[in-house]
Amino acid sequence: MRLFVEASLDDATLDVAWEISRALRDRPGFPASSVRWVKRDALHLTLRFLGEVDTDREPDHVENVERALAALAGVGSIPLQIAALTAIGGRRPRVIALDMRRGPALDRQVEARAQLDDALELVGVAAEQRPFRPHLTLGRVRRQAGAAEQSAIRLAIDAGPPLQIAATVRSVALVQSTLTADGPQYRRLARVEL
Repeated sequence: MRLFVEASLDDATLDVAWEISRALRDRPGFPASSVRWVKRDALHLTLRFLGEVDTDREPDHVENVERALAALAGVGSIPLQIAALTAIGGRRPRVIALDMRRGPALDRQVEARAQLDDALELVGVAAEQRPFRPHLTLGRVRRQAGAAEQSAIRLAIDAGPPLQIAATVRSVALVQSTLTADGPQYRRLARVEL
């Protein structure tokens, strides 16, 4: 079972993200076929990726994560300020995403992630080693994308205007991800109001 914790986004924010994704795909000269685009109903903001869990070996794992999530109940909403399109991966972009603006809103996201990490450690889930970089993935660049496609992707993203999208996260959810030929399928196992 593959699991992650999402910061749940409202439909209006998801619609704006979807429109940005669609506009980028439709831009003349953009190599849209070099990207596997995230479907509208699969857009999400990962607060913590938990990975594969063998529920036969760890039958209480899901319940433990649900208890950790419950520790976040009532801590208060999390503001988001989406600042720009970004390409993650340097000269060879791997992910096209919406990036968060630096400042108090981002600080609050990092604080919420730290609270979640502390609660998860109490139930036996090891801390993640990678630094937390909140972003909303719009698409993943295909491995077979050549240098010309990667350059075109980078140029289009660098030429994009700054964004000023504000949203508020009012709940978090434990999500099961099942990988299929049509893309990942998500099922929310538990939700906690902040």
